[in-house]
Amino acid sequence: MEEALYDTNVLIEAAKSGKKLNGYTTVLNVVEFPRALELGLTVITPSLEDYLLAIKISQAMVRRGTPVPAVDAIVAAVAMNRGLRLVTEDKHFEWIRKEFEGLRLSSEKKEGHQSV
Repeated sequence: MEEALYDTNVLIEAAKSGKKLNGYTTVLNVVEFPRALELGLTVITPSLEDYLLAIKISQAMVRRGTPVPAVDAIVAAVAMNRGLRLVTEDKHFEWIRKEFEGLRLSSEKKEGHQSV
């Protein structure tokens, strides 16, 4: 099973429900939701390469008419640059995936992981 990078909305739900997660999140997600540190995930600090890809993502999304928050562009870049599957409920990432096929997504639903 490929390794997962968890977005803030999934971290919040896991903390509320007491669900265990295995994988990664970013320091930006921890800034958004500090309790994420309680989940025992490995925290990734974005690299220069991540920020450079995030700029490309942001530019592409603006050109498409679907701008995304800066944090989402960076989180997507971290996932893509490391070959991680991004687990999220945020529709912004589906917009990014339409332009960047290297972004792998899945959703945490009550019925389990659903690849998107």
